[in-house]
Amino acid sequence: MANKHNELRLGYVTQLYYDCCDQAVPKQLDLLAEWFPDLLIKEEENPDNRKTEAEYIDTEYMIHAVRYNGSLYAGGSKRISQITGRLTGTAKGNQEKERKTAVLIQKHLARLMVDDMDVLLDLRDNVTGHLDRLTEEQLSSFDESVFDFIMELAEGRAAKSAYEIDSEPFPMDDEAFDMIVYNAGYQLSLGDRLGLINAYLWLLLGGLLRNEAARPARIFDSSFAPAYRQVSETPDLRSKLHFLFFPEQYESVYYGDDFESRFPDIIWKCDSCGDELNRQEGFDDHLPVWQCRKCGYLNEISADQIYDSDEDYGNGIHTTDEKELKKAVERRKKELGK
Repeated sequence: MANKHNELRLGYVTQLYYDCCDQAVPKQLDLLAEWFPDLLIKEEENPDNRKTEAEYIDTEYMIHAVRYNGSLYAGGSKRISQITGRLTGTAKGNQEKERKTAVLIQKHLARLMVDDMDVLLDLRDNVTGHLDRLTEEQLSSFDESVFDFIMELAEGRAAKSAYEIDSEPFPMDDEAFDMIVYNAGYQLSLGDRLGLINAYLWLLLGGLLRNEAARPARIFDSSFAPAYRQVSETPDLRSKLHFLFFPEQYESVYYGDDFESRFPDIIWKCDSCGDELNRQEGFDDHLPVWQCRKCGYLNEISADQIYDSDEDYGNGIHTTDEKELKKAVERRKKELGK
């Protein structure tokens, strides 16, 4: 069942999971501790089971809390309520000081993730542990819910005016929003368990970190491996997601004027040393293989070796069909009268 809310807030993201488990969403402190262990909440010992009010330590970027009757206890602290409300996306009212505090926490967490890859890997392990608790039926329902939520996020965003987006209680830049939602969609489109885990982690990060989520998104590709490329400007998010999930509905199009090459405008790189083969003397993409002039490696030249990005290469995803490419080139020739 899809989440009714189509906004990227942590509370709505986690509701996807608890709906599939038929459980209520935990209170804010427990929710943050459950999905981001040891990053936001420091649990203090409470041997006497006393009601000790939670406290936020600015220099640690950490909330200190005790458990009372099994749950983390916030007490009557308005400050804790506002900070956690901002982080989960449920805060009401205009407490400017705590809004700034939440932003500082988000900046701190984003820096941690950029500086230490293990932080993201630990979070991924945590998501894995949660999904391990689901039955196969629940997991299938969860997968569908995540897909619906991603598509609803894109549709909901597109339906809003710039003013509506800028005046939201929890505004998010278009660049950061598109990066996070597309990364989640890309991983989900892989159709395996790890892809679902990565997809959900991207949504969790977007819901918690908001605009600061763009920092790890620029450094890591969507599978949380270090990325050695910059994320470029992209077309409409809805179109990108639609192509990810429904590629069979698209027709190949060629806009160039190279009619001599077997694979027009494709840049070939050596699988061993990375040198650009197109620039090497005598290179011909009609050959079945090409021996790199730099390192001597034999590179296969075929449609099966064409990838849209380094990440697609790493995931073994190639969308180029040689027959479709030839059709696109022929249509282009007719268009140009050749």
